[in-house]
Amino acid sequence: MINYRLNGPVSQERQRIRVMAALRENRFPQAILIDGPAGIGKKALAMEIAKALQCTDGTERPCGHCFGCKMASDPGVTDNWVFPMEAKEVQTRSADSVSAGSTARTIQDIKQEYIEQIVANPYRIDIFSAGGEISVNLIRTMTGSFAMKGDRVRVVIVAEADRMNDSAANAFLKTLEEVPPDTYFILTVSSRDRLLQTIRSRCLALHLLPLSDAEVREETLRMLGPDADEESVTGDVIGLAVGSPGKALYYVEHARELCALASDFIVKSLRNDYSELFEALAKAGLDEVAEANGFLEVLSFLVSDIMRRESGAPLRLPDTMARLDMDAFPRIDATALEIALATVQETMSRIASRRTAPMMCLQSLAIKLFEGSK
Repeated sequence: MINYRLNGPVSQERQRIRVMAALRENRFPQAILIDGPAGIGKKALAMEIAKALQCTDGTERPCGHCFGCKMASDPGVTDNWVFPMEAKEVQTRSADSVSAGSTARTIQDIKQEYIEQIVANPYRIDIFSAGGEISVNLIRTMTGSFAMKGDRVRVVIVAEADRMNDSAANAFLKTLEEVPPDTYFILTVSSRDRLLQTIRSRCLALHLLPLSDAEVREETLRMLGPDADEESVTGDVIGLAVGSPGKALYYVEHARELCALASDFIVKSLRNDYSELFEALAKAGLDEVAEANGFLEVLSFLVSDIMRRESGAPLRLPDTMARLDMDAFPRIDATALEIALATVQETMSRIASRRTAPMMCLQSLAIKLFEGSK
């Protein structure tokens, strides 16, 4: 019997055991859906599964050295991947339409650059543009490549499949209804609810759990390299990561700035010091949806931590809370904090809807935050 061994963190071992059992018993489905928060290793697991499916070793898979394993991990095999891209990137000419000897950049070149980043660090959360989507043209290109498959196993990883537009989702659904022989799809999503129910129903669902804080710290330091400063992975970084090494890597660079701005937001709002606050928000470059809501996520963590401190619960932002003096505002009670948290989350929804400019939403929030308790 062939032995299957998929690498990954201990916190996700149960999910890997389930996959390995399906592989050993030759009952692996032709479509699998891996869901979970951003940056917890969905693409890493997808690549492990892809190698195992394409591996030709007779004793242990993935072996890492056979032709199938090399094809699965080769960034140049761009047909193995579908992921969000900006419209201008999708419209780039393909290699087939470029004349011989041309140095023009093709869509395959662009895809290969993305794949190289994924292979180098599948935990990263900032590889794809926030404005990118999976369009119907990308799905059609994928299905068009099936004719060139030959007799080898084909595995297509559809990363961030919840960013398919409607036309792409309908086209992909038709493909799932009649999957070509020896072809497998591995979809990764952060939100299953944003994916068509009819697509979800045709996939084996696999929910990945967040990593432990110790695993996040270890994986983040590994990604930072041998010269990493262990002190850069602060308590705030681990708290904001919520079990995601990808988020931790992001917050190593941005936690200090965002947490300081969140503290100022609360204090200056309570003091009605709006002019300085609005100036600080403008300097922080929060004009885009992703950046504004990224900041508000940190702010919601901080408001929640103020509530946790009152109840004696463990803090997620210990470093920032140690510097924040809320005793200067005795009128802020549990009810005011609950209302404030709901107001922050409501503002995030407004910004996500794109009906109001992010900066206007942030300024309005500053005025409304703790309204009645100032």
